[in-house]
Amino acid sequence: MNSKQESLWPMLLALAVIGLLYFRGLQEPINALHDIQLPSSPTPLAASPEDNPARPTEALVVNPIEQTQAGRQRTSVAAATDAAEPLDAAMSPPEQRFESALEALVGSEAFSQLFVSDDFINRMVVTVDNLSHEKLPVRLWPLRPVGGLPVVNGEGGTLRLAADNSARYAAYLQLLQRLDLKRLAALYGRDYERFQQAYGALGYPDGYFNDRLVDVIDHLLVTPDVSAPLALVQPTVIYKFADDGLEARSMGQKLLLRMGPANAGIVKARLRELRRLVTRATP
Repeated sequence: MNSKQESLWPMLLALAVIGLLYFRGLQEPINALHDIQLPSSPTPLAASPEDNPARPTEALVVNPIEQTQAGRQRTSVAAATDAAEPLDAAMSPPEQRFESALEALVGSEAFSQLFVSDDFINRMVVTVDNLSHEKLPVRLWPLRPVGGLPVVNGEGGTLRLAADNSARYAAYLQLLQRLDLKRLAALYGRDYERFQQAYGALGYPDGYFNDRLVDVIDHLLVTPDVSAPLALVQPTVIYKFADDGLEARSMGQKLLLRMGPANAGIVKARLRELRRLVTRATP
């Protein structure tokens, strides 16, 4: 587990989502963030074939955004959001409108410290699509890595993830708890076409991104609750879960496991609320 390759995506799902979830420290070798060259063109980001394996397209749209609670609320809520935006955010060009509104929603300081703003929607879509799988290239993350080193107790064959490790995620969890998900969902609905276009560019011309988002939220919500300190092994410089069943889980579920049960509970609660806003209302 390498702290320089960790960042919070289930929050991103909740941020539009906002993972929770880009922590691959238990999976990847050390790779300094400043060595990664981010794209300088507006070309949509996409994972390579081995990073984004072919999956069936979703021909049936289950949750069309216009019929979700976010879709129905977006006119009034997005209008109120627009009215509260600073002038520079309201005057942003269409290709930057969501990013500017998100910055106004979370605050400029938090946005600059926690988010990677360039190609943000493309990064979000790639990340959401890969959260239920094993890995995601660091160059595609929409959030900045969690600082500090993993907190581990023991040595040799008795390594365990320390309870104090959960404190490393405090800034992300604080933002997630105070985030107005109704306004966020309204912004998502207002600019949904950009998310859909980015999803199609990944190789899903018949897929529907909002349905993929809901599927990934559901995948994260079934992450097991493990209260005991997690046992680790260190075959190389990288920590891994000692339990093969946990180690075989997706990057998104492993993130929730290693951020600690209390933090995971907060994230799951917010994901349930976000899911309610982006799915059809119960009759």
